[in-house]
Amino acid sequence: MNKITLDKSRLGLHRSLNDPQVDQLVELFQQEWWTRGRTKVDVVNALASGGPVFAFVDPDADELVAFARAITDGVYKAMIFDIIVKSTWRNTGLGGLLMETVMNDPALINIKHRELYCLAEMVPFYQKWGFTDELTGLHFMRKSV
Repeated sequence: MNKITLDKSRLGLHRSLNDPQVDQLVELFQQEWWTRGRTKVDVVNALASGGPVFAFVDPDADELVAFARAITDGVYKAMIFDIIVKSTWRNTGLGGLLMETVMNDPALINIKHRELYCLAEMVPFYQKWGFTDELTGLHFMRKSV
């Protein structure tokens, strides 16, 4: 496998996905335990519910290589979801470019609390952007259907 070199000027940032890119996103999701099993119908519905979308596409291959999305009230809270980089593009700096893009987006930059979920091994990566897991008194809670 050839090592991919990140050329920021070559990658295109897309703020929405066309149908083939949605298919590519669903395929990316199938590669990770935390998103495996997501269907195209569900992904389309999630994307339609609003909020900024961040998708990097390799124009040479017309291939979705990184993705994130957010949901926000525009003032107090923004949740960043589905941060994913295609496995062949990891360790190229693309994850950093994706986070830099998300954190500096006009729709999110002035939000009081920008939040995300991550695995313990990813904490150091997200700390580079000021995220912390030291939230005294808060508890993560979930109710599944």
